[in-house]
Amino acid sequence: MGIKENLNKVKEQIDKVKEQIDNIKVKIIAVTKYATQQQISETYELGIRDFGESYVQDATNKISQNYDGESFSNLARWHFIGRLQKNKVKYIVPKVYLIHSVDSLELAEVIDRVAQKNNHIQDVLMQVNISQEESKTGFKPDELKNIFDRLSNLSNIKILGLMTMAPNTSDNAVIKNCFQELNNIRKEINKSYNATLGELSMGMSNDYKIAVECGATMIRLGRILFKENLLNMEDK
Repeated sequence: MGIKENLNKVKEQIDKVKEQIDNIKVKIIAVTKYATQQQISETYELGIRDFGESYVQDATNKISQNYDGESFSNLARWHFIGRLQKNKVKYIVPKVYLIHSVDSLELAEVIDRVAQKNNHIQDVLMQVNISQEESKTGFKPDELKNIFDRLSNLSNIKILGLMTMAPNTSDNAVIKNCFQELNNIRKEINKSYNATLGELSMGMSNDYKIAVECGATMIRLGRILFKENLLNMEDK
């Protein structure tokens, strides 16, 4: 099955979910970890404009590529979705459209300083570790609620919303609780701080349909689009 068939299948599944709930705006972010430059170009030709990378070097390499004679950075929106070390912020700000993985106040402050040096306002999401697994980074829910005013006062970042990763489990109820909790945290922050957080980045190849049901505005899909020997999506 090629990329076009995979992408059409994903869009079909999303449309089915959207018919059942009030969630009309879901953006597919094509995660290019498994993708060749040719596959990225093909995905762009199919209408996808948002691409995500987890590693700084891979992100900068792919952003610098050309598509039909024009820089890909001018055509597509690149999202950084992986763990970001503070000493590497300078390599991706202001090159990326959105950083999904701001997991601490200290990292937010570094991004703010680098963006200021570049006369840039960097759009970001706050990563929340809902499951509080040691293998995942991110703010604890109460921690984020308590320091959101400090984050929102940083002048060169703009917080658009929240991001999370579901726990590594096959229990759909646990995954759903995780995504619903992120949505609840967004609502609480908006109410408490008179904020306007709109984005929820949650859901990957294994659980994106559950994420859409729970209000995701962005889903991060890599394996299901690009990797060989894809699993049958009807089983997901």
